[in-house]
Amino acid sequence: MSDHDEGCICKGNWRAIVNEYGPKIGRRFVDRHGDEYTFFGIVHSDDDYYYGMAKKDGTFLLCSCVGYLEGERGMGFTEIPNA
Repeated sequence: MSDHDEGCICKGNWRAIVNEYGPKIGRRFVDRHGDEYTFFGIVHSDDDYYYGMAKKDGTFLLCSCVGYLEGERGMGFTEIPNA
């Protein structure tokens, strides 16, 4: 596939999102309410890209890649440091 393939999702924001968040796959985060999630990957859907978050109870959360996962200006998640 060439860099000029108009149907390629690897153009534009996709590469930037993968470069920034790809290394965080499998990492644990806590939300504003103290609930723990695992970042399971970047989801490509028919309308946008999402950060995929899994809660220990088996529920899933898709957060829009328009923002950031972390920080008050983002989705409010804080990464839990690896022990």
